[in-house]
Amino acid sequence: MQYVENKWINPGVIEYRSYQEEAVKTASAGNTLCVLPTGLGKTSIAALVVAHRLERHMDAKILFMAPTRPLVNQHKTSFERFFKTGLEMRTVTGEDKPETRQKLYKEADIVFSTPQTIRNDLENGTLHLADFYLCIFDEAHRCVGNYAYGFIANVYRHQSRNPLILALTASPGSQKMKIEEIKKKLFIDSIEIKTRDDSDVKEYVQEAKQVWIEVDLPPAMGAIKSYLEGIKNARIKKLMDMKIINSPRTTKSQLLLLQQKLSRGKSGYGFMAMSFIAEIVKIDHALLLLETQTLYSLKQYLDEMANDQTRAVARLMKEQDFASAVRLANELYSEGKEHPKIEKLREIIGQELRRNKDARIIIFAQYRTTIEKIYNTMRTIHNAAPVEFIGQQKKRGKGLSQKEQTQILNEFKMGFYNILCASQVAEEGLDVVETDTVIFYEPVPSAIRKIQRAGRTARTRTGSVIVLLAKQTRDEAYHWAAFHKEAKMRKILTDMKEKQIEQQKTMGDF
Repeated sequence: MQYVENKWINPGVIEYRSYQEEAVKTASAGNTLCVLPTGLGKTSIAALVVAHRLERHMDAKILFMAPTRPLVNQHKTSFERFFKTGLEMRTVTGEDKPETRQKLYKEADIVFSTPQTIRNDLENGTLHLADFYLCIFDEAHRCVGNYAYGFIANVYRHQSRNPLILALTASPGSQKMKIEEIKKKLFIDSIEIKTRDDSDVKEYVQEAKQVWIEVDLPPAMGAIKSYLEGIKNARIKKLMDMKIINSPRTTKSQLLLLQQKLSRGKSGYGFMAMSFIAEIVKIDHALLLLETQTLYSLKQYLDEMANDQTRAVARLMKEQDFASAVRLANELYSEGKEHPKIEKLREIIGQELRRNKDARIIIFAQYRTTIEKIYNTMRTIHNAAPVEFIGQQKKRGKGLSQKEQTQILNEFKMGFYNILCASQVAEEGLDVVETDTVIFYEPVPSAIRKIQRAGRTARTRTGSVIVLLAKQTRDEAYHWAAFHKEAKMRKILTDMKEKQIEQQKTMGDF
């Protein structure tokens, strides 16, 4: 194996790869968005661009940002392994006092921080970026809307005496408008994109076997679904009769925006429509839990609704069909019945652990109640050692601090646990140990999230991605939405890169 040789980089730590060299060359020449599949060395590319920058500007400072503190610490740890001694590397967080942060900025050669901290310190004058000659934006797909990255990039461009921007992501999104927004906000000149199918990448990519497993909702759950759909459709018809909406396929986000608009009108007609929208949103969420999650999740939600004092819920409670749906859900739950995905999951995990008792498995799910049910189910399986891995926000008394998250990941690496029952927090960036199997309890409609979930496996050895789908539910729609968005994203990026190459050729002719 050949390794990178550089006076700043420790020997034998970064493997030489031609696609990385190409990306480093592009990124050292101008502001670059580097799109690279998870596990193919975005951090290594960042380190090599840093080394290139330091070779030309010995006293340059570097700013490396990532969305969360665990990810910030992870990058610092990687850089400490990559670089020879002599560079001052410092992590700066909001927990440090302003005067301490100001001192750290002055002392450090490389600063690792979250964008929120950097934005605050730029606004209050604690930080000035004149001496920072490279600014790295990790998980750059976040740079849309009002996210801090855009503000920082703009200030950096004006303050730095010699600015250079490197943006890193595994998946910038499937909408050309959003990709263009990222490019514009980060002042990107070039896109460096690689896929798992590129000839210079293939030899470093492990096979990720993808399997889709379908289950049927049992008749009793189908009956609950029919009750709830009847109520929802009746409300939608009323909104259409009122000329509030003109299509029965109006999405939840469209309804919520419409609700905000109606609230500004303050008319009796508008309040009636708002109430119908509130009822539709409530019923739709119950349907989502029934179709794609667990009966446990649905039961928890219905119990919460029973204690809800709003008029919309009070009206729903008086509906005969709603009462029938609640009664049937409670009966099934008391009988120990569950969503067929749970039993299928039990079967899959049992097979995986019988095949390899040392396997590492991540099960992704959208909702904490589902994660809780999965965790409790996994505990009953021979050789299974599951752990819940959720976000910081306290919900129903549960939440993990960043310190607790880091500890769980370390214990997962060491084998104290072999199944991570994870929420969205495990999708992005975190240094999760190589996993043998990633399971999507439900498909996600986002290409970004699909790519990030799948990227937790097949890094250094073959792995498998298993997606559970409930037939004739929104699971199917979400699955195909993500599939087409991912294909669209790759085409947009490839077209952008080809256009960029043509422009470079044209420039070269002059």
